[in-house]
Amino acid sequence: MGRKEGAAGSLYWPIAFTNTSTTSCALRGYPGVSVLDTAHRQIGPAAVHSGRSYATVTLAPAHSATAVIRTTNGPVGGPCRATGSYLRVYPPASRTAVLVPAAWKVCSGIFQVGPVNTDGTL
Repeated sequence: MGRKEGAAGSLYWPIAFTNTSTTSCALRGYPGVSVLDTAHRQIGPAAVHSGRSYATVTLAPAHSATAVIRTTNGPVGGPCRATGSYLRVYPPASRTAVLVPAAWKVCSGIFQVGPVNTDGTL
């Protein structure tokens, strides 16, 4: 996880995907992301795709790309859900998730994820 940042009523948090192999790998598309409580139960629906177009990202060994998640910065258009303890993250085109310890609270019913990219945008 990168650093959380707020802007214009939104809260953004990048999720890093790092190539830990010894050869290049490729990622394309959107990861699956959901918020879980301490018992690993999902809190609310999974993140929806931002709609941004995407391309294949090729990563050399030890290099990273990110996908950014977004919610509102507080209850501006509706209430906030309970703060989760984990994010369940599925890399694009994968059926294997990783549980990331992360305090994340979805507010106003807005929970988006952008595609994996190298420019750090939603």
